[in-house]
Amino acid sequence: MKISPPPLLLLTLIVLLSSCASQTDNATETSDTRNETGERLLGTPPKDWVNVFQLNNDNTRLTDFIPPDQSKGDWSTKLSFEAHTTEALSIDPIELLFSEAETDQSRCNRVTHYNIFSGLENDYQTSVRLFLCGENSFTNRGEIKLIKAIRGNDYLYSVRIVRRTPPFDANEEEIRKEEVALWATYLSKISVCDGSPDHPCPQPEVEAESQGDSSQ
Repeated sequence: MKISPPPLLLLTLIVLLSSCASQTDNATETSDTRNETGERLLGTPPKDWVNVFQLNNDNTRLTDFIPPDQSKGDWSTKLSFEAHTTEALSIDPIELLFSEAETDQSRCNRVTHYNIFSGLENDYQTSVRLFLCGENSFTNRGEIKLIKAIRGNDYLYSVRIVRRTPPFDANEEEIRKEEVALWATYLSKISVCDGSPDHPCPQPEVEAESQGDSSQ
């Protein structure tokens, strides 16, 4: 069966993600992401999402979350925070995402991927890529995947959102535009900082408000 990406879905994703990719907003530090140098990934899972897997060793950190109404063995949406030390994985974000595409080629009967954004965010190399898999040969389901990769000085970070769908072809759309907009906005708020002038961290809202009051 020939699988093609849904054109309207693709257009919507690219427009939304391109407009959001370089925008940043105040975010909260994820657990276990602060390093000795102060470098950290800023981002948290959506409220009430459940941690279903966690790995933390010298070179790799990985945490998976799913919505509270889904199960670990049969989820439809999963959010993953991943970090590899730059010594263990000395590639840039674009190379990392192309490697992901090569892996998908081996498990999807058709996979298409598109660069959404590649450049600097907070002076860190960053890339966002959209992956469409019409049918995964292992799960027999379609997959829509968004990955944002950021290369810090200590770690190469990636945040991925995977949405499983029924197998799709060019005339089908298996994800709502509202959901696309939600994830596009969510990814735009993920960032890395270390508190230095080159990579500043966002000012806490409470502190910012108090400084604003004192200046009046």
